Amino acid sequence: MTNNSTISVSSTINSVAILQKATEMAKKFNLPFCNTIDNCSTELVLAYTDKGLQLLHSPANRNKLVSLLAVDFVHGKNGYRHAKNCTIKQHLARAAGIKPGIRPTILDATAGLGADAFVLASLGCRVTLIERSPLIAAILKDGMARALKHERTEEIIKNRMYLHCCDTINLLRTMQETFQTIYLDPMYPHKSGSALNKQAMRTIRNLVGDDTDAGLLLDIALTKTQERVVVKRPQNAPLLTGRKPSHTITMKNSRFDVYLTFKGHLNG
Repeated sequence: MTNNSTISVSSTINSVAILQKATEMAKKFNLPFCNTIDNCSTELVLAYTDKGLQLLHSPANRNKLVSLLAVDFVHGKNGYRHAKNCTIKQHLARAAGIKPGIRPTILDATAGLGADAFVLASLGCRVTLIERSPLIAAILKDGMARALKHERTEEIIKNRMYLHCCDTINLLRTMQETFQTIYLDPMYPHKSGSALNKQAMRTIRNLVGDDTDAGLLLDIALTKTQERVVVKRPQNAPLLTGRKPSHTITMKNSRFDVYLTFKGHLNG
């Protein structure tokens, strides 16, 4: 997590109960608490808002708060993907091994804000989400809790999405359960001028750091999955660890490297 001096916890909602939740959150993460946004001196504020728990960029002018990180599975992009693009023909579904009548069990080993996991769960898969950043996991958990209250998404969240905040490598080394598909979306390699220089992505990088252990995670995942490991990469990024995939599914700006591990398909 980023240095505690750069983030504080607050609320934009004038509610005793919500402020108490914010106080507990601050104690949990050992972050400073401020009873109003105006009293926060940090540039970043983890805040309970009328749209849920969000990480806000809070410059000196508090009238220009910018939401950097938030999760909403009901509205916006996630809601649109659920309503308009919930098909097994999409690239992500094909990469994960979804076919007519087949819904693999999936471990999303780098869950982040849960967008891809939500798509896979919407298509009928049971998805276990692992996020090692406690702060990002808290934002994701809050988004899932709010989606539980909506008729369109309640069943998806309740029955097919399971969130854990821990280190995936340690978990895979000790867990007995196996999954048909393990999905990896590690932090993209940094490029000057790329989307990673946008403020939100810089914030995520500061919170979780570079995924320098992504190669190790792939190696371990290949020994733990029943059928495949899927690695999402930028279109022109090198292969993770240089390992050749069984096949690749290409999109406009990114790709899915698919490593099949059954029936002798594993590549060395």
